[in-house]
Formats: sequence, C-alpha cells, structure tokens
Amino acid sequence: MSSILDDQLRFMALKQYGLIKSIKTPDISYADLILILKNTENETIKQLAAEKLLKNPDIYYDFYKVDLELILKSTENETIKQLATEKIQYLNAHPRLGWAGAMARANRLGRFHSESTKD
Repeated sequence: MSSILDDQLRFMALKQYGLIKSIKTPDISYADLILILKNTENETIKQLAAEKLLKNPDIYYDFYKVDLELILKSTENETIKQLATEKIQYLNAHPRLGWAGAMARANRLGRFHSESTKD
C-alpha cells in the first residue's frame, strides 16, 4: 500500500515539475521513466519516456523484459516498438543478462568474497 502511495506522490511531483522537463533531465531515474510511462495518457510523453529508456546506455542494463513489454504496449511509434522488440530478442538470446543472471553473478561474487576473507 505504501509503495502505491509513494509512486503516486512521486508521479505528482514529476507532473508538477513538468513531465517533459523531467524526462529531459539527464539524471532522471529508470524508476521515474517507468512511472511516467505507466501513468500518463499523453502519447508524446509516452514516446519521449520510451525513447529515453531505450536509447540511454546508462539505463540499458537495468532493463527487465516486463518493462520492455510495457514500452511495446504503451507507444504507437513503430521505431520505438522495433527497438524494444530487438532488446527483448537480445535478452531472450542472452539470458545471463537478465535479472536471474544478475542475481546469480551477485551470489557467486558474494561467495567468492566470503571465501577469500576466511583465515
């Protein structure tokens, strides 16, 4: 419940600042872009958020397949849909890049670290 309220408050703050202005901010977070994409009805704003998500190399590694599918559903722009489809295909072809792969790498690194610090 508090997560829903947090999201609503965050979206209201983004909206008050200006959604387009927020999207164009260089340090906007992945979570904020997804929040904008989920909560706005304006096609132009959805397109800008989707473009920022798909074209920003700093955000690229945070992608989940679910978010890419949200982009596919949220926008009418064919170029953006094609980019999202290509990224889904890439994640499907390279499962180690997904969330489960990241968790496995983190666990492996954690075990390595704990074993290397034993006396």
